[in-house]
Amino acid sequence: MTYDISLHDRINKLLSEKIHVEAPSAEADLMESGLLDSLLLVELMAGLEDEFGVKISFDEIELDNFRSIARIAEFVSRQSAMQEMVLS
Repeated sequence: MTYDISLHDRINKLLSEKIHVEAPSAEADLMESGLLDSLLLVELMAGLEDEFGVKISFDEIELDNFRSIARIAEFVSRQSAMQEMVLS
């Protein structure tokens, strides 16, 4: 999956400023490390919806999509592409 590397930066900024989570790297597992729990995951999803305009339904929530900045970027990229296809 290709996506803009600045997407990593935007997600990292969202995590840092809104969720108050400092990810050590784009590949770090945020859940396994204990940085992201269920409450913070809900806050993250709300932040992603606000920041990127993607809609995340509870039916499509797959925890693996939110384990790292890299995986979140892939998810946001896929969601954005799917929503663009629906709108066109």
